Amino acid sequence: MEKLALHGGPRTKTTPFGKGRRFGEEERKQVLEVLDSDILFYVFGSKVKQMESIMKSMYGMKYASGCSSGTAGVHIALGSLALEPGREVITSAVTDMGTLTGVLYQMLVPRFADIDPATYNMDPESVEKLINRRTGAIIVVHHAGLPADIEAFVAMGKRHGIPVIEDCAQAHLTRWKGKLLGTFGDISTFSYNHFKHITTGSGGAVLTSRDDIEERVRLFIDKCYFRDGRKRNPFFLAPNYQMTELQGAVAIGQLGKVERIVKRRGALGARLIAGLKSIPGIIPQAVPEGAEHSFFLFIVRVDPAIIPTPMAEFSKALDAEGIPSEPNKVTGGMPVYMYDVFQNLSAFPKSRLPFVSRDLRSRVSYPRGLCPKAEDAFAHTFNVNVNEFYTEGDIDEMVKGIAKVAEHFRG
Repeated sequence: MEKLALHGGPRTKTTPFGKGRRFGEEERKQVLEVLDSDILFYVFGSKVKQMESIMKSMYGMKYASGCSSGTAGVHIALGSLALEPGREVITSAVTDMGTLTGVLYQMLVPRFADIDPATYNMDPESVEKLINRRTGAIIVVHHAGLPADIEAFVAMGKRHGIPVIEDCAQAHLTRWKGKLLGTFGDISTFSYNHFKHITTGSGGAVLTSRDDIEERVRLFIDKCYFRDGRKRNPFFLAPNYQMTELQGAVAIGQLGKVERIVKRRGALGARLIAGLKSIPGIIPQAVPEGAEHSFFLFIVRVDPAIIPTPMAEFSKALDAEGIPSEPNKVTGGMPVYMYDVFQNLSAFPKSRLPFVSRDLRSRVSYPRGLCPKAEDAFAHTFNVNVNEFYTEGDIDEMVKGIAKVAEHFRG
């Protein structure tokens, strides 16, 4: 058995990972046009409108609206549905806080569904058990760039008369059975933050083909202000989630690259899965038939029955081999309901709203054990990066490094 680099042995990865620039002449040209126009406000400019037109065409949707972030996008989607405060919103226990922020601001009550332990996406059976007369919406998170079983959720929503929001923050240009994610539900949201497949620093988009909610989407982005000459007279509370012309300009350049980025990540991710499958005790995220993974994250489970090692120790050894990894981080280090804001019911100062309220007729708590499969996933998984700039050699060395560490801890 080869000695670990952590213990003085040779390092597996001795050459740098492939690197590249995310921005180039495309983005520069678009940004300079904005600066030359002397207009940064989306209402008077052209770049946000152009970005929206590209998104509509790319996804085949009737409407697209730029916004300030993916978090804002989910809030906008919820605001467009005009749900009564106190209604419940079901989403995955494995997601980012950005999925939940808008839920709480709208005085809606989060309910958390457990996951499929092979895919880390929300389990339809768990969602079905949570549906009741107070359920107002289902937010389907396509976690890590892997499609959730979206057809099951859409069918469930139609059966119960519940709208479905697709959170595609981690799943740009990703397909389920040949159809793009973000085109299945009633409304979908995308993120352009720094860590996503494409980025404007921060930013996002909301897509829908429903005529009945599109105007409310536009109003919710912009303080409920009509920008078409009608009298400025807001009739509901709405934040300011405008996208700037500079963000729109960068998004135009980035959208021209997204197909290549996703295709490259898909090929590298598939190569890494193929290499890891033969390592005893190492279980890469399952990709169901019909799903195309876009690999925002690459999640690996370590079978504790074969490799009984804490993830922090496994990841430390992998880092020493030159393979950066993050232990216990399917996302955020824990199921989202274990965050203090849910454990302490502390969304708002000196209040337990919207979790516990006589007026809202709500009373929920989020005990440990609520979603046991999600909790188990955090105890036995680690992440590695799959970047579109990596080479096939980088991937092969990652496989070799993981195999070396796994062999050591199998003993």
